Amino acid sequence: MAERIVCLVAAAGRGKRFGRDVPKSFHPVGGKTLLALSIEKLSAWEGITEYVVMVPAGWEEKAAEELARTAPHLDTRVLVGGDTRSESVSIGLKTIRDAGLIIVHDACRPVVSAALIDRVVEAARETGAAVPALQATETLGRLRDGTIEAAVPRDRVIGIQTPQAFRYEVLRAAFDAADETIRKATDESSLVLAAGSPVRVVEGERWNIKVTVKEDLQILESFLGGRKLELPGKAEV
Repeated sequence: MAERIVCLVAAAGRGKRFGRDVPKSFHPVGGKTLLALSIEKLSAWEGITEYVVMVPAGWEEKAAEELARTAPHLDTRVLVGGDTRSESVSIGLKTIRDAGLIIVHDACRPVVSAALIDRVVEAARETGAAVPALQATETLGRLRDGTIEAAVPRDRVIGIQTPQAFRYEVLRAAFDAADETIRKATDESSLVLAAGSPVRVVEGERWNIKVTVKEDLQILESFLGGRKLELPGKAEV
């Protein structure tokens, strides 16, 4: 029997830093929303059985329309998410009973590749939990009252991305043990670590960018459209 893999897509964020009235995942880029682009990229990896998409309250119908238009062949469900990503994932996870693996992905990372999903899933099958990450390349510092308190060695610092993958029982146990810490968790791997399970790291991708502020949209639009990026007050790059 084929392994059942469920993908939880976190699309409930309002994106306060994004500075738009529309929830970030519903912002259009090149005629498609970030949510639609992410679903298209995720579905290029053909091992996912079901997609559970968490959206802000009041946006369920819009999300269902996007999914029907973008990927009518996929098995999808839309749920109202929480105030944070981990709260949304918790809501989605509670509706799942028979999965072998869970993939968690941010809808605002719409350039994920099938190769990256494959690396994460294979590592999760081996160890129970896996995340993609990139080694820090910039000089890092610890801030206090607007000044640098100390430099942070970057050789052991990584930037963690999504998609993240987990055996169902590993992620379920982590959320069961988390209680009120779910609200403060910035990703699921931190909950798994807190529950005492190891998390494997695989190589992430530079273009697996997360749209957080409006300037990120310019980078994304340039990449998707094959155009040169025009920076304010500077020459094209």
